[in-house]
Formats: sequence, structure tokens, C-alpha cells
Amino acid sequence: MQHKSMFSELDLLGLRRPLFGDFVRQLTSVTSDQMVECLREQQGAGGSLGEILCRRGVLTQDQVLEILAMQARWVADTMRGEFSPLELPYPAKVSVCLPAFNEQATIINTLEAATAILPAFVRDFELVVVDDGSRDQTAQRVQDYAARNGRARLVRHEKNRGYGAAVTTGLRAATGDLVMFTDSDGQFSMLDLPQLLARLPGNDFVIGYRWKRADKFMRLVNAWLWGKLVRLILGVHVRDLDGAFKIFPRELVQKLQLTSSGAGINAEIMAQCTSGGLKFAEVPVNHYPRYAGAPTGANLKVILKAFRDLPRMWKYRKTPPLRLSGSKPVSSLRPTAPRVSESRRMNVS
Repeated sequence: MQHKSMFSELDLLGLRRPLFGDFVRQLTSVTSDQMVECLREQQGAGGSLGEILCRRGVLTQDQVLEILAMQARWVADTMRGEFSPLELPYPAKVSVCLPAFNEQATIINTLEAATAILPAFVRDFELVVVDDGSRDQTAQRVQDYAARNGRARLVRHEKNRGYGAAVTTGLRAATGDLVMFTDSDGQFSMLDLPQLLARLPGNDFVIGYRWKRADKFMRLVNAWLWGKLVRLILGVHVRDLDGAFKIFPRELVQKLQLTSSGAGINAEIMAQCTSGGLKFAEVPVNHYPRYAGAPTGANLKVILKAFRDLPRMWKYRKTPPLRLSGSKPVSSLRPTAPRVSESRRMNVS
């Protein structure tokens, strides 16, 4: 196993981007008083700043997405300079797999943000949402969104099968040269994707770890104990085992055994990759508080199921070498979203 786990100032530089609110103040006529009121609401009740600005009638949804696209282009320009000769948009099609369970309050915001941001970073992409038997309107909302945006598609489990099963379904359904999975609850941002893409040359895959993790204390304790146990039993040494911001060549995904239906899926993936001698990098990514829906990772049944899965994974300590072709993924497809001039000031009056 070969991997780089020490972060550098260059890694952290990618996290130091102007905030969404900074772009709003520079590009729109939103007043300081309006911004302060929205920030106070965000601090008190949670939620994304863009959603609050829309709800108050200060910005339209189209304006929020336009600002996100501008923010993404700023990140791309900065990363090109810091990680030369990084090519952005990256010459590949990326499949973004999004497991979802009862995420009706967040899923459309997540999809719209990804659709606005990704054209600056990759030549082509698809958003694969796996609805894991949700009891709310998650599936219907994704289906409606996919009907008007061909980059998104819905894969549905009729019954709830667990986080690992949803991740597996998404990974198996992916068609991109590169495949990543992340959560659909808005706790990660696609603005951090270039951090991973910049480290792909020279590595077989790249994983993000949550820099300043935005979770409650007991969840942090559970994660620490789980990580230590997986390290002891499976020999997996990573900073953030269950961080849901990982990217792999599809060739690698196709070689993996994916049998865990619960929270053990990350341990199963990483055990095979590390024992298989693959080289990977770990990079810091931002992590945000969940502002809607209910997390399932701290559920006692989920935790017990993950512990029951561990003994079965012992076999992965003897995973034979995983050999990849090493060819650079290239897609001739290019994003079709129009580029909006950053010099134009938006009128929100």
C-alpha cells in the first residue's frame, strides 16, 4: 500500500476560497443590512445562504446558481495556477453518485448546485441519485428534476436497503470514466472536487477527509472508535474512513467486491484498495452542518450492523494486487452550459 496522508499548505490553499456571500456582495446590489439579516437567520436556524436569500426574495434561484458557477470558475482559475499543469475542465466524464434516504428538503438544492458548479471542473458529468426506499417525496422530486435536466437520473430501491447498498447501486450504475460518491444532504460541496482531481496524476484514486468536521460530539467519538477498530482489524490507515468524498477510475470500481449494505461500505472499499497495493492521496475538503433531514449514521441499528460486517471483511487483508491499466481517462464530450461573463453585475432590484 502506498499513500500520502500528510496535508500541505498547498492542499489547504484550495479550501481558502471567497465565500458565497463575498460573491453576492461583489456581484449584486444586495445591501449590507440584507446580508446581515440573512447571515443571522443562517446562524440561528441553519440552511444555505443561497436558499435564505431566495426565500426572502433578495435573489432569484437563477441568480444563486449563476453566482455558484462564477465561484466555481474562480476556483478553477486558482487551482490551475497552484497545481500547474492541472487541466480544468478535467478531460474526463465524472459520475457523481448520490445515495439518498428521505432527503426531500435538500436533494434539489444539491443537484442544482452540482449542475452549476461541475462544468468548470470536468468535461462531462452525470448525477446518479439512488433513492433508498425513501418514505417522503425524494424520488418524485429527483424524477421531476431529471425530466428537465438530462444530466441527472434516478435509480430507485423499492425498499430501504441501507447506505452501503445505495452506494453500491450508484457505483454500479455509473457510466463515467471517473466515479465518485458523496452525500445528498448538502454537507459537502462540489467546489472541492478540484482538490481531488489535482491529486489524481500519480495516484490510483483520491479520497477527501473532512477538515474541521461539522458533526456533533458523539458522532465524532463514534467515528474515531470505528476508525481505530477498522485500522486494527483490516489494516486500513486513513484520516477519515467514512468521509463521503472519494473518486475512483471506473475500472477500479468494477474490480471491487461490494457486499456491505450498511455503514461498512467504506471499510470494505478501502480494505480492498489498500491491501491490493493501490496508491492513493488524501486531501482536505470542507464539511458543512446538515440543515435539514435526519442523519442515519449514528443510529444504533446502523452501528451494530457495521460491527457485524467487520469479521466478514477479514478476507480483504489478503486481497491480491489490483492492477489498473493506467490509461488516462479522456472523454470527447464537453459541457454545454453557457459561460456567463464575470464582469456583469446582476440587478436584483
